[in-house]
Amino acid sequence: METSNTLIPVPFRNTTLFLVDIDGVPYTPMKPIVEGMGISWQGQHEKLNENKGRWGVKIILIPTSGGQQEMFCLPLRKLPGWLMTIHSNKVKADIRETVIAYQNECDDALWDYWTQGQAINPRNTTSDHAFISRELAIAIYIAEAAARMLRMSDTSKIRMLTKIAQSEHISPAFLPDYVDEPLVRAITPLLKEMRSPLFHHVAKTVNPALEAMGILEHLSRKSTGNTIKKFWSLTEEGLKYGRNETSPNNPRETQPLFFVERFPELLARLDAYINPQSLPL
Repeated sequence: METSNTLIPVPFRNTTLFLVDIDGVPYTPMKPIVEGMGISWQGQHEKLNENKGRWGVKIILIPTSGGQQEMFCLPLRKLPGWLMTIHSNKVKADIRETVIAYQNECDDALWDYWTQGQAINPRNTTSDHAFISRELAIAIYIAEAAARMLRMSDTSKIRMLTKIAQSEHISPAFLPDYVDEPLVRAITPLLKEMRSPLFHHVAKTVNPALEAMGILEHLSRKSTGNTIKKFWSLTEEGLKYGRNETSPNNPRETQPLFFVERFPELLARLDAYINPQSLPL
């Protein structure tokens, strides 16, 4: 099994493909390509596994945000041959156009990224070629990973994409100014408005209780001084009651905000868990 520290994301149509560098030779993980075409990965995996020598298959260990992952990869030079083993006239009608597009463009897009750090879109009909740089592709990939890991709200995703566009001197005018999401507020003013005695005990009692209930979790990041900073984030269960916004104090942290309409339900659960009458005034 090979190991590589280089995983290059390549935007293609409506998904992300990848390149892997093994001693200066480009390989590509096959699962994103197969699934991007709309084809069953299990069948293609078995077909490639039956003739590893013919296709030059390598299982490559790559570090990702979720830890070390094994990726089933083909040398990029073998990809055009494999693409032609898929008979577009035999696939389902609803994926035929996508399969043909992959056969016509996929290997060229990956090769252009490997050799030039960008891929020109052959479907573009304007005089200026439309392309996305490798740096921009990596920024988008990191943003997508962060949004998944931190369970960011759509509003926070828009803010993050706006910053990426501005850093590349691209006008973010095409992005929406806002996302139509339910009204949210921080937990302290919500407790105060509902005249809950928990209002005085958010840091020491409420947040730890919500963590024990599976609503919040503590995440951490390294500060510029190399110390560990902790912050709160809503869990999957917690997303029923609110959303994670980027923190106004630090864009690398989340700030849990709670749906105003659903907060009475959450407060009832909190009261049952904590018993506010036992708290000191």
